[in-house]
Amino acid sequence: MRILIAIAAAAAMGLAACSQAETEQAADDAATAAQDAGAAVGEAAHDAGEAVEGAVNDAANATAAATDDNPATTPGQ
Repeated sequence: MRILIAIAAAAAMGLAACSQAETEQAADDAATAAQDAGAAVGEAAHDAGEAVEGAVNDAANATAAATDDNPATTPGQ
């Protein structure tokens, strides 16, 4: 039982040793990290959207070329 009291006291002393400035700095650092992560996710989503748009356009153009009956607009006919 005494060991538990000693551990609790040591933990309480450790928490008390953290200054308000350190606590605020840690909160600021966490907020900055979250903001940076959000920006990275947004950039990745944008890049993925651009890639999907390109793939859809390529597929649409390939489909249009494959189904075009007009020899004047279809290469190789």
